[in-house]
Amino acid sequence: MIEQLSLGKLDMANSIQFLKAWLIGSTVAFVLASIMHTQMVLIGLLDIDVKISVANWLSTSFQDIWGLLPTYAPVIAFALFIAMLVVVLFAKFIIAPKLLAFIGGATAVLTVLITMQPILDVTLIAGAREPLGFALQCLSGAIGGLTFAKLFYKGSQRRSG
Repeated sequence: MIEQLSLGKLDMANSIQFLKAWLIGSTVAFVLASIMHTQMVLIGLLDIDVKISVANWLSTSFQDIWGLLPTYAPVIAFALFIAMLVVVLFAKFIIAPKLLAFIGGATAVLTVLITMQPILDVTLIAGAREPLGFALQCLSGAIGGLTFAKLFYKGSQRRSG
């Protein structure tokens, strides 16, 4: 059973392609998650009649990307690294590795958000405190996973490792 679940040949080309696809997918997921977080917080402010100019809206979005970079980006990257390893591991057994990566990316962010609450006793991503914001965070991970799959599986189908 262990032999059947191996990652196959982990040659240098596949490893480099995996790392490139993972890095880009993680970046996409983080940037989208940061933007979605900011939008949910700003919408919450609009709900209490705070006036926000377009310039402030945009600058806040960029500042949040920069501000969350040292904390949220590595957490998302680590979660997606594990998830995409699982995707590559199981992709040889299914015909839709891109769908598996989409689901895996969403599950990675879902796991991050669910585990942060009991460990830190707070939801650090304020934009994920409501169901819509939580779903948008997971969608960001899903898009990051899909980005990984499109890059990793482009051209040759690497289902066999």
